[in-house]
Amino acid sequence: MRPTESMPTAGRLIAALLLGGLAYYASSIVIAIWPVEYNFGRFREVCGLTGVLMGWRVIGRRLGRGLMAGIGAGLTGLGAMLFWLFLLLSFNEMIGRSLDLRYTGPFEALNGMFEIGYSWALNIMHPRLWYLLVGGSMAVGLISELFSPKEKS
Repeated sequence: MRPTESMPTAGRLIAALLLGGLAYYASSIVIAIWPVEYNFGRFREVCGLTGVLMGWRVIGRRLGRGLMAGIGAGLTGLGAMLFWLFLLLSFNEMIGRSLDLRYTGPFEALNGMFEIGYSWALNIMHPRLWYLLVGGSMAVGLISELFSPKEKS
């Protein structure tokens, strides 16, 4: 790890803000295309905060290596963000269902968590959303790369 890797930079700040904004906007689209009535609660805020964290930690750590690496960093940040969102949101839903006594044991609850994540993944298979996420994350990586300090060879 480079000594400056954990230092705040303009590229990290830009990546965090842009990916957080992208996640917040994409969550609005998810709410609009969701097939059933569902109480989303603080869904947008959780998505935005996760985007900010992944923009800072994942994308920001991979900046300074060129424009193509910036695009790759944006896509990596998108993958990390989606992983953590599916994990957090399906865990939250599983806890709610387990408090309603829908599961008989912890392994059934854990299995239910993965079933919830899988069903949610199927619900968001919408082209408009994926064009936004993939194109937006590539743009986030590219713009953040323009504001990052360059790595010395």
